[in-house]
Amino acid sequence: MTTITEQSRAWQGEGGPAEWTRAWDRTRELVDTRADRFSESDTDAAQRDGISALATAIYITAQEQRVEPAAVAREAVDGLIRRRPGETDLDIVRRWEARLENLGHDVDEKADPVSACWQRLRYEYDPDERYWDDSLARHGYALTAVHYVLGDHVALAF
Repeated sequence: MTTITEQSRAWQGEGGPAEWTRAWDRTRELVDTRADRFSESDTDAAQRDGISALATAIYITAQEQRVEPAAVAREAVDGLIRRRPGETDLDIVRRWEARLENLGHDVDEKADPVSACWQRLRYEYDPDERYWDDSLARHGYALTAVHYVLGDHVALAF
């Protein structure tokens, strides 16, 4: 079995700006403090999406605030994922996408590891809500899985 840290390296992708690597390194530091809360399943999309979303949030915030990823506060990440009055999850997706574009990323470019990660995070699971009776089925945008790693189950703290 691979560890969650090893899996996260694959999710990060190869290359990209140094700031992307530092954001993932910070995310792995946080995840390692609660590694016992993650299963060792390579197929758990909630883990992949939640950890990837956290790394992306740390990256966006560190770049916009011009700080090191270790200086990114939990409140800033919460602010990125929190719905504003009248917003939907799609509005949050659009907001993150605009921020990535403002940082110089072509969000449709598959060769850019930041954009490749984003393409997974903007994916909408079961948009037709066909399987709500299946408690194991994923619903909504992959991006919102950040609640999985920041919520009570994993409870990453920083």
